[in-house]
Amino acid sequence: RRGKDLAGMIFLYIIFITVCVLLTVSVLLQSGKGGGLAGTFGGTSQYLGGRSAATFLTNATTTLATIFMLMSILLGALGTRRGAVDDQTEVQRRMQETAPAQVAPLPQQGADQTPAPQESGQ
Repeated sequence: RRGKDLAGMIFLYIIFITVCVLLTVSVLLQSGKGGGLAGTFGGTSQYLGGRSAATFLTNATTTLATIFMLMSILLGALGTRRGAVDDQTEVQRRMQETAPAQVAPLPQQGADQTPAPQESGQ
């Protein structure tokens, strides 16, 4: 079961990283007021179909951003739940292995203590 959970988490992380890279590329390719990265490559958006390329990139960015946010929430929730279960079992295991520590009482301030000897350097 644990190996299957680990494989599932790795798969989700691979998808998440892919979405991150694609989202970054789609944002950089959009032409804004400054022309964006698309203008850097000699007006690539003109070769991709002009206005339809901009609409496609806008839709792709919106879709990828939505997937990114949902996966962030999902991975955060799965990581927290899994971490809490692992931490709880670790605490339970340690509590069963070790007996309660015996704490020695601290000496009382007052009559039981003998003063430290005074050195006379004269």
